[in-house]
Amino acid sequence: MHSAKNEALYKATYGSMLDRTHENGYAQTSITGAYGGMFGRDSSIQIMAHVAAGDYDQARLIMQYILRYHQTYRLPYIIHVMDCDAPPASLKVQIDTTFFFLHAWYLFATQAPATDENKAFLAAYESQIKALADYYLTDEYQKENGLFLTPSLEHSREGRYWICYDLLTNTYASQALHEMSLYFAQTDPQSAARWGEAADRTAAGIHAHLTYEIDGKRFYAELIDHEHGDAFIPGFSWVNLAPMGCDWYAADPELLENTYQLYLQYGACTYYGKYYMLDVVNTYNGKPIEKGNHVIGKGLAWEMLYCKKTGKLDRLNELVDFVAEYSDEMYRETWWYGGGGSDTANQEHASWMLYAMTLCLPELKEKRK
Repeated sequence: MHSAKNEALYKATYGSMLDRTHENGYAQTSITGAYGGMFGRDSSIQIMAHVAAGDYDQARLIMQYILRYHQTYRLPYIIHVMDCDAPPASLKVQIDTTFFFLHAWYLFATQAPATDENKAFLAAYESQIKALADYYLTDEYQKENGLFLTPSLEHSREGRYWICYDLLTNTYASQALHEMSLYFAQTDPQSAARWGEAADRTAAGIHAHLTYEIDGKRFYAELIDHEHGDAFIPGFSWVNLAPMGCDWYAADPELLENTYQLYLQYGACTYYGKYYMLDVVNTYNGKPIEKGNHVIGKGLAWEMLYCKKTGKLDRLNELVDFVAEYSDEMYRETWWYGGGGSDTANQEHASWMLYAMTLCLPELKEKRK
């Protein structure tokens, strides 16, 4: 299913993640200089990639740095951008960042071996983890409709931050809170019940408010623009694929498949004269797009995970081949429609590719060494 080229890409990209991580656990997002600092969301995906590969010590090192950093600066939520042993570079409130971190923490907590060191780590930061899970459970953030209102969704659509109800934030909030409820069910049943209720309330909110219908098919929709009169955005982007990235517990299989098929129909086009790829973003106008913008790494990784789960192995092979043929020395942030791409070995997107490749092609784990 994979080539020698993809083995080399996997090994080089994984090596880049190890090389950029300092002894104290600080890991910068970009090695090209495109982005400064250590992004809270991006480093969480690197943790996930290490957990998937079985490098639990490396995952724990990064998590410990993040948790200590937030203790040092008395930060109650996972922030946008950390600086190495220096005050935060950005305190922008992005709700999904905290829930990405909690999801990564849960994967570590449930998959890492119960060594003395791992048990001590989990015990030492348990109260901080619980506080992070509680932070956004207020009327300011989780509204009566069950959805979290994010004040700054970082989105490819229009290249701006959005004040919105979006599928990404709410899917990961629902998933992480559900995972917290499972993990603490025996040791803290009261908190577990609160998190489980919030997770299910968010899931109900998604199904009630973040779905849309095209061609008689209901699917998971992208977002509601709260800043502009709660206008619904009819289109497709990587945000629509968010439930696939975390294997969302509450996903409706029919809606998820409809989402994928409609995205393929209206938001995909042929790249490089050969590969039919989901484009980063489009606005639905009843017609398929003809010319793309770029393929984004995390969206590609989420599509891979979904194809693996649903048995679309021919499509998975096509995606793996695309990555191998049109990457240079490592996985990248984006693949541009006109050729080339951006920010090689970007922490977020390359880590998503590592995570997806590891889960879809587990034999690649041995190629990282």
